[in-house]
Amino acid sequence: MGSEAEWYVLVECNEGAIDMVWTLREKIHAEGGREAALAKAEEITRSCPGRDYFSRDATGRSVFRISETSWLVEVTHSWWNDEAKTPSTSSSHVRVSVAELVYFEETPPVEPPPAKGSRLGRVLKRG
Repeated sequence: MGSEAEWYVLVECNEGAIDMVWTLREKIHAEGGREAALAKAEEITRSCPGRDYFSRDATGRSVFRISETSWLVEVTHSWWNDEAKTPSTSSSHVRVSVAELVYFEETPPVEPPPAKGSRLGRVLKRG
């Protein structure tokens, strides 16, 4: 990493039906520094799909600014429930944050384990 700071937009979504778990869905590098990352993050809050990836036209949303660099987005979807003969609504939540990368270490490559020879092959190599 060079001397210039690297800024990212992090998009987290809640996953699961019973025990909600936050999962990092996207990590977007922002060219242009912190201000560019903030602008990109605000754009994402207005267009990101919810957990269920509904069409943008079929959703409503509320965008809450938590701090200068983070937002919580509630994405709602309504549909007609034929079984209950009533309208139904579901919602999911997305967290959008701007973050500076302060440390990075490359994941080391993984090598396949050495091939295990047959017992006969090991015996023959001794002689």
